[in-house]
Amino acid sequence: MKKIIIVGTILTMLSCMVSPGQIRAEDVDVRDLPTRERIFVGGFLGLQAGTFTAVSLHLHGGYLITNRFSAGVGGNYQYTREVWFGTDYTTHFYGANVFSRFQLIAGFFLHGEYERIRLQSRLPTLNPDFDPDERSSITEDNYFLGAGYGLPLSQRATINILLLYNFNQNSQAYLDNPFFRVGVDIFL
Repeated sequence: MKKIIIVGTILTMLSCMVSPGQIRAEDVDVRDLPTRERIFVGGFLGLQAGTFTAVSLHLHGGYLITNRFSAGVGGNYQYTREVWFGTDYTTHFYGANVFSRFQLIAGFFLHGEYERIRLQSRLPTLNPDFDPDERSSITEDNYFLGAGYGLPLSQRATINILLLYNFNQNSQAYLDNPFFRVGVDIFL
């Protein structure tokens, strides 16, 4: 609950800083725009350091279907290093996703996403001679739903702040739920 209050406060302050001229004109129907102007690319970079270190790169491309609805595809990679039961090991995971966004009001949107990733299991075996480098590889499906705010930087660039919930309660890749994601979209 504390996270939701903090996000709400930040988004309210950010919305006061956006001038109406920065937001894409609602009176222009995107279906009348050339295809190139309806395409956007972007992503986000994540970094966490400490006993659990993670570096992640998520890239995506999308398309404005209507003035309020967009969809796209993406790919991701993450490197993690963690100390686990006194053992130091690293792992990598990679995958792909599809997403859609629906704009509620200027700047605020709903975000839905399906992601499939490949990673090494974090779960130990009952074997006392367990070697963390011999963990089994698994495929994980994640289902995210949440809300976001797009803060326009210019007519072609937007910073997106999202709060997402993962409906996969057994996820080994995402230990926090819900979680924040901050990224950028650039329109071509």
